[in-house]
Amino acid sequence: YARLGFAIAAHLDPDILIVDEVLAVGDARFQEKCLQKLNTVSQDGRTILFVSHSSQALSALCNKGILLEKGRVVVSGNID
Repeated sequence: YARLGFAIAAHLDPDILIVDEVLAVGDARFQEKCLQKLNTVSQDGRTILFVSHSSQALSALCNKGILLEKGRVVVSGNID
């Protein structure tokens, strides 16, 4: 279901794409395809709200980030 949902959402050309832990499911190939599509969406000037526990994925895709702890902002700023 996660693969299907991501495929549909990513190809609808939304102004803002909200992606919550999509890389937590699927194999390495699916994860790579997701990151490639998200990079394409980002390069097209659209906004992506990307939720993940993977610091590697966050660094590869994002330039800004917000770290939450128990629903509160701990750090906000450059993803590095």
